[in-house]
Amino acid sequence: MTLRLHDVEVPVSEIPANLLLNKQIASLLEIPESAIKRLHINKKSLDARRKSRIVYHYQVDVDLEDEETIYQAKSSVASIADAPVTGDPLDGIQFGDVNFRHKPVIIGSGPSGIFTALTLAHAGQSSVIVERGEPVEQRIKTTNKLRSRGQFSAESNYCFGEGGAGTFSDGKLTCGRNHPLIRHVFDRFVEHGAPDEILYDAKPHIGTDYLIQVAKNMRLHLQKTGTEFKFGRRFVNFRDGGDHARYIVILDDGQEIPTDHLIIAIGHSARDTYQMLLDKGLSIVPKPFAMGARFEHPQDVVNKIQFGSCKIPAAAEYKLAAQSGDRGIWTFCMCPGGHLMPTNAQAEHLAINGMSYHARKSGFANAAVVVNVLREDFYRGHPLDGMRFQEKLEKLAFQAGGGNYNSPAQKLKDFIAGRETKGEIKSTYKPGVTNARLDKIMPDFIVEALRAGVKEYDKKMRGFICDESAVVGIESKTSSPISMMRGKDLQSVSHPGIFPSGEGAGFAGGIVSAALDGVKTGRAIFENVIAARTTGYLVH
Repeated sequence: MTLRLHDVEVPVSEIPANLLLNKQIASLLEIPESAIKRLHINKKSLDARRKSRIVYHYQVDVDLEDEETIYQAKSSVASIADAPVTGDPLDGIQFGDVNFRHKPVIIGSGPSGIFTALTLAHAGQSSVIVERGEPVEQRIKTTNKLRSRGQFSAESNYCFGEGGAGTFSDGKLTCGRNHPLIRHVFDRFVEHGAPDEILYDAKPHIGTDYLIQVAKNMRLHLQKTGTEFKFGRRFVNFRDGGDHARYIVILDDGQEIPTDHLIIAIGHSARDTYQMLLDKGLSIVPKPFAMGARFEHPQDVVNKIQFGSCKIPAAAEYKLAAQSGDRGIWTFCMCPGGHLMPTNAQAEHLAINGMSYHARKSGFANAAVVVNVLREDFYRGHPLDGMRFQEKLEKLAFQAGGGNYNSPAQKLKDFIAGRETKGEIKSTYKPGVTNARLDKIMPDFIVEALRAGVKEYDKKMRGFICDESAVVGIESKTSSPISMMRGKDLQSVSHPGIFPSGEGAGFAGGIVSAALDGVKTGRAIFENVIAARTTGYLVH
């Protein structure tokens, strides 16, 4: 019998909390520490509501000596542990003699594309992954050239390349873990090198340094299963395959690949691919999104607001929301101890994002503060009007930054007051920042909503508006500006056999949801092939 303790409090101190856990459990159960034979952490969260007594809360499973006696005596604090949650993405599918005429072709190696491939490989089916960017080993060098020298590559950058845009992020896993398939996603990350603590932290994050290794390990695993990676190759067209295949996928070097299952797992920065797919008649509709800027503070400022005078090893974070008329204003992808970096995917454009290494030790905190951009704000009758709206503002930001991939920046107080910033603005953004009027770059409805929103934030976090806070921007890529319409079988409503998947297709909003959509896509492909046994190969 394994016992579950639902709330073990460990006071914050200079000693890592996990090292004090056995002592707290022994005290709670009134047993010697030596009686604890095994300990498994299920959940861990930080409680900073009382600044005078900040604690960690743990839920743990323990195997003990004489468990029955302890359970009878301590049933008020302990229960019998449930069986562990597991999730097989292919549970319930009867494979039998599933045969694929051709390997599925996956466009994009971000979370959606990779988890589609992992799901297929899980059942013995290899695939072909086409990625316009570089493997992570080369991609790091290319992105470093942009940050250090302002040298931009349109094909391999912070958006394009192995692992997708999520590789260079905080690696926040902002999704509940109660669903078995979500636990499956977390387990795969840990299996390929992510830290074990993501399985139990209330606010798990991986960090760019780990994500780089995870992406590489997933590639090596998939290659062992027969999956083929085509790096530095761009998907430029497709055509009907006749009796031989549903589609012929055409790459930029002229190579043609037959397939019956084409997975469109591009990110939301692949704007040229959006245009090509629309030209080919794929069903695409515009959808609302959000835009704003990155707000950056010294980490010490945020720590003081959130933790008071208590010194704890964690970098404080925040999540805020406000309303201005019919506009929502909220924080997105907050990066404690993080860095700002350029995430434009087109030359002479500028967009920025935040990333963190696992240790979160940059000394600065940043978060996107974004505003609803409604359909009526941009739609003029074309499915890609939202994309064009984003492009227009990114070009303005590039010019305001000086035309060298520097980012325009303004002190927060000056942004609110509508005046130019004088003097140095401290920021983690590289290549560098240029003092500029961000309030003149973004549309009035975004600027006005941001000003109203941060004033509300300052009421909730006293000191949010301070001399050291800066606005850097713009943040234009919170989500895709389009949706590729698909049915319940996850196939395009206009093109059976094409599976739009993940964030770029409009069906996810972060690493976990994109990975989960990839798992579902892999399952849908198997269901499609199985259905073909009785209905014919081309299943509609």
